[in-house]
Amino acid sequence: MASAPLFSIIIPTYNRAHLIQKTIESVLDQEFRDFELLVIDDGSADNTEEIVRRISDEKLTYFKKENAERGAARNFGFEKSNGTYINFFDSDDLMYVNHLKVAYELIESHHKPMWFHLGYDFKLPDGTLTKKVDDFTNSIDKVVLFDNKLSCNGVFVHRSIAESFPFIEDRVLASCEDWELWIRLASRYKLVYSNEITSTVVNHDQRSIRTIQSNKLVARDLFFIEKLKEDREVMNSYGRSFGKFVAERFTFFMLSFSEERNSSQVWRWAMRAVQAYPQILGDKRFLASIKNTILK
Repeated sequence: MASAPLFSIIIPTYNRAHLIQKTIESVLDQEFRDFELLVIDDGSADNTEEIVRRISDEKLTYFKKENAERGAARNFGFEKSNGTYINFFDSDDLMYVNHLKVAYELIESHHKPMWFHLGYDFKLPDGTLTKKVDDFTNSIDKVVLFDNKLSCNGVFVHRSIAESFPFIEDRVLASCEDWELWIRLASRYKLVYSNEITSTVVNHDQRSIRTIQSNKLVARDLFFIEKLKEDREVMNSYGRSFGKFVAERFTFFMLSFSEERNSSQVWRWAMRAVQAYPQILGDKRFLASIKNTILK
């Protein structure tokens, strides 16, 4: 029986037939070769399966399941995986050839960390570079509560962590399920990092991260907040800062409702934001939302 690979690359995908081939090829082109690649088709209605099955490589395994959002697809992929470190990679992004090589070197130099993150950049579909994210510091464990600076593509977690801390699968948390997990992990384990850029986020028109309706935003973030409040380690680590985090989420509600010209909801969440963290009165997003509401 072959030994388990060092890395399991798990790619959840949904209706990305026009993009998935390039992503898969970028994984198979890695300089470091001790890995397996699992593509988890989350119920695609296009010809994703046809595209993936055209690619013949012993490292690649394809699974198709009923649609249940990315969190469930990632958890499913983990259950099918064998690697010591898990990397959940998005199906519309690309690895540079050094991605796994840098990950391996970091594992060796930091004595097998529980989780770590690598640098990344943003590009347009034509390859134009728009942003680099290669400025991580030792404060990232605290920063992550307020800013999801971690790219799912850049995060590697030890198998024991992925087993103990799966993604929340509730659809209401969709688009924040990774951030919620990073906060839980950061409250328990030191995040090791490298600022060497090893992957790129491709900013195309069909990315799943997009503006959502205000009522869905409220439902998502209130669920997000409650799940974190239920976690004792999160509250022990971030308790003093948690009020600010909550208030900042409420300012997003304010901004969204101000754009919909729903002034009653703007004022409602303004009051709750101030109750959660009085200093939020000086926040730019808070002030902009109030200004938009008054002027409209």
